[in-house]
Amino acid sequence: MQLKNIKIQEDKNRKFFDFWSKYYDKGFGIYLFDIISNTLISIKIKDNSRILDIGCGTGNLLYLLEKENKNLELYGIDLSKKMLEKAGKKLNKAKLIEISAIILDKKFHKEFFDYIFVVDAFHHLPNHKELMRKFYKILKKDGMLIITDFDFGILFNFIFHLIEPGNSGIYTKKQIKSLFISVGFLLKKQKKIGLFSVVNIGVKK
Repeated sequence: MQLKNIKIQEDKNRKFFDFWSKYYDKGFGIYLFDIISNTLISIKIKDNSRILDIGCGTGNLLYLLEKENKNLELYGIDLSKKMLEKAGKKLNKAKLIEISAIILDKKFHKEFFDYIFVVDAFHHLPNHKELMRKFYKILKKDGMLIITDFDFGILFNFIFHLIEPGNSGIYTKKQIKSLFISVGFLLKKQKKIGLFSVVNIGVKK
């Protein structure tokens, strides 16, 4: 995807989530909170870890991690300033940054994070394979990439891609497994959670 098209897509996402920020936690965010909780259940987070939440939205994943009291160093990034403002009101220690995921490797140095989470956000990100390489670069050896996203099946994935603003495409379990492997991750687990979501856990080797 060309830079011009990336900026157009990111602008759509920014406007979409800025608008919905005031309603998010009272609407779709209620469903998503359950998905986030079940994603975290799938992972045993080690004490003193450094964690990045990409597309952190209103900060629900970071909120749950803060409650674990494991001396975690938490970071959240998002394009939507208004979503981050909501997140800031519920978080105490997490560092929130308004940046694009495409410049992650310029913001953070190599082998910086122990865990990277992307929950219900991967289909809003551009250039998936290139981004996966950036995730790999900023993860420590044996670090984990956890992507939880929808999978409605090939046909409905395509339809959802067409009708949702800023949607860059949704993967089936088989397709995202191939994507993890293609950039060097060992895919440790794939697990369905909820009606339509799948958590994918990859390890950097």
